[in-house]
This record gives sequence, structure tokens and C-alpha cells, in this order.
Amino acid sequence: MPGRLADGSPGEHPSITLPLQSAGLLSALIFLINAIYEVLVINHLYGSQYVLIGLLLAVLSLWAFLEVALIGRRAIVPPLRILRLLLAGQIVLILIRHAGDVASRSAALSSSGIPVQSPQFGLAIVFLPVFVLLFLAISRCLIEAFAYAERRRARQLQRQMAILRQTKAELQASELRYRLIAENVDDVIWTLDSQGLFTFISPSLNTLLGYRAEQWIGKPLNNLLTPASSSTLQAALAQWLQQPQLVDAPVPSYRAELEHLHRDGSRFWTEITMTPLRGEEGPLMGFVGVTRDIRARKLYERNLSEARDAAEEANSALLSANALLHGRATTDGLTGLLNRRHFEEILRAQMKTSVEHGKSLSLLVIDVDHFKEINDGLGHTLGDKILIEVSQLLAASLRQSDRLARWGGDEFIMVMPRLQAEEALQVANRLCENVSSHSFPGGWGVTLSIGVADLRAQESLEQWFDRADAALYAVKNAGRNAARHSA
Repeated sequence: MPGRLADGSPGEHPSITLPLQSAGLLSALIFLINAIYEVLVINHLYGSQYVLIGLLLAVLSLWAFLEVALIGRRAIVPPLRILRLLLAGQIVLILIRHAGDVASRSAALSSSGIPVQSPQFGLAIVFLPVFVLLFLAISRCLIEAFAYAERRRARQLQRQMAILRQTKAELQASELRYRLIAENVDDVIWTLDSQGLFTFISPSLNTLLGYRAEQWIGKPLNNLLTPASSSTLQAALAQWLQQPQLVDAPVPSYRAELEHLHRDGSRFWTEITMTPLRGEEGPLMGFVGVTRDIRARKLYERNLSEARDAAEEANSALLSANALLHGRATTDGLTGLLNRRHFEEILRAQMKTSVEHGKSLSLLVIDVDHFKEINDGLGHTLGDKILIEVSQLLAASLRQSDRLARWGGDEFIMVMPRLQAEEALQVANRLCENVSSHSFPGGWGVTLSIGVADLRAQESLEQWFDRADAALYAVKNAGRNAARHSA
């Protein structure tokens, strides 16, 4: 049932008109029956039916009163207050008019000997104009109630029309504002139907692609893309169409970088953001999207990538140069072994570790016998080759923890951690055998003289090296091609 409005006016036309119409029809019927009753009384007709007529009038009067009384629960109409009083008065008047008839008929029915008195003619003459005036008063109140309701409804319609006009003005202003935005932004704003055909395109399409917007209304978006980008977009549209049509489900946007075709035939990249539009029941109605020119960003990304590649290449070259410089600073240029300066740093570190942990450490000082004669006899080129092959033979015998360096000229030095002097001497003798049995360029026989010394407590590097060097010279004085441990 429609509720009343805030101002008390009826919310809908049928809310009071139907009860008022019923009350009006009932009042007219009551008046007509009253008039017929009084005519019957005046003419002394159908006296036996007067009680039934009275009951009928009472029921119809009560019905009319209830119809009007119930309207107050749905709407506030001031004329209805007077109308309720008039209808209540009508009920009282009917009861008074017919009370005597009811009493006399009841007495006649209880005692058949008492004659039934006919209604008085004078009362009929009096009550007939009374009922006419009452009917006219009720009709006037009904008319006033209808008029009041219609005035309220008219004011309500005027307010609704004012709200509609204001809403329309706001919509027009909003449409104008968004149209100005769409027509003046650099991005292209567009809408598609569910088939992917343009329904709106902002004029900035001309700036971006060289086409007038109206040329593409009703045409597919795919025709503005390269074949690869068109396939990408078509796959996205197909995926959306296959998704279940849920009303309350969140609708994700589609964003991708696609390649467009300019009217002059050139190609360039854009970023497209597209959101589906769904109706209240969930079906897909179309899409709204924005196309943005990202050529400047792509150029920046390409320049940044090229700068990054150049930096990485420069960094790689720098690392290679550093590695080369480090190699030159730490290795011998001829043999590739550690050089003297770097080996001394390693040797001092090995000495410190050996002393701190109480581990043995052996030093081998190696010299190529008669190398001056080799250089004089074969030349420096072959002499260098012989030194290289000697270094390779020595390096082949190293353990992972051993270190080998070219000390200078034809002299080499080797340090061997965790190796006792006797074990180091055995290694030195094997080195002598390996070199003496090797075939060198020029057919020259090459031998080694090796001095061996293990590190002693509280001994400096110079003292340690001097002992190994003394053992080396003892071997040379004894005939060379041998190894000897220091005293």
C-alpha cells in the first residue's frame, strides 16, 4: 500500500480516490434508499419491509464511515474530518429515524394481538429534506477532499518537475563538461558496442591518427591496429565475452600496449585502457576505453635501454681492463706464473697462517742449470720457450694449495703448505727427474737445481729464503741436477 509523503500528501492517486469514490457511491445509495423509504412511508406502501430497509441503511452508512476513516491512515486530508462527522451523524440520524419502527415491529412479533403501527406521515415529511441536506453536505465534503488531494498532487508534481529540470540542467552541464574534456584532451576517448564497433570517438583521433572521428563510428577498432596488435585485442575481447555474466562481480580493466596505424601509413605504439560496460542484469553492453600516445615514452625507454647496454658494455670492458691490469700486476708476462712482488705477499700470508696454526710450510728455490749457455747457444727466443715449458712442468706438479712464481731470470720459487721438509725434498727430486727427461726445443738437455727449506719458528722471510738459497748453491757446487734440504 502506498505510504504518505513527507508533506502529508498522498503518494499515489489511487490511495484516497478509491475509498472516496466508494464513500460517495455509498452516500448516494443511502440518500436514494432514504428517499424511497420516505416515499413508501408517505404512500403507506410495503410497511412490512421498513425494518429491513432500516438495517440496510445502517450497514451502508457504517461502511461509508469506515471507508473514510481508514483513509486517515494513508494520507492527511483536512476535509475528511468534517466528512467523518457527517457520516457519523448520518448513522445516528438513521438509527433515530428507524428506532421506533424497529421497536414497534419487535412488539408486534412478540404479541400477535397488538396491531402494527404504520410509520408516521409527518416524520417522513420532516426527514426527507434532512437527508437531502445531509447528502449535499457529504457530497460537498467529498468534492473538497478530492480537490485538496488534487492540489497536493499538483504541488508534488510541480516539485518533481522542478527536480527533473534541475537534474536535467545538471546532466546537461555534466555532459558539456565531459564533452569539453573529451574534445580537448590529447588522449582519444572512445566507446564500443559488444561487437567491438565504435559508438563514440573523441575528436583527438584526428591529432593522433589523422582521421576524423565521425569516419569511424560503426567501424571496428581492430582496423586501426597492426595485424599482431589486432589479434591481441581480439583475444582479449573474446575472453571477456566468454566470462560468466555476474552482476556484482568486479569488472577488471584491460591494459595493453598496441601498435596503431596512422593514416599516412606509419606505425607507432599506444597504450590502451579498456573497461567493459554491463547492464543491471549483467549482460555485456560494450566497452569504454582510452588510447594514449606513448611514442615519447617508448623513445625514452629505448634510449634508456641503449644507455644501459652501453654502460654494461663499458663496465664489462672496465672489468676486463681491471682483470688485465691485475693479471699484469700479479703475473709474469712470459710464463704466466705469479710474479715476484705478488708472490711475496702470498708468501708472507702463508707464513702468518703457518705460525698461527702450527702447520708446516716448505719453500723450494729452483734454478735452471746453465741457462746462460742455453740462451747463447740457441738464442733468446728458444730460451724463452724453454723457460715456458719448464714453468709448465713445474705447474703440473702443484697441489691446489701450492703456489709457484717466477722469481727472476731462470729462477723459480715454490711454497708448499702442510708439507714436511722430507716430503718437500721428494717433490723436488721428482721435479728434477721430470725436467731432465723432458725433450725441449733445439734438442738441448735441461736440468734443475733445487734448494729446499721448511719454515722454522721465529724465522723471517729473508732468513728462510737465505737457507733455501744456500741449499740451492750447495747443489750447484755439487754438480747440479739435484735437490737438497737446507742445514
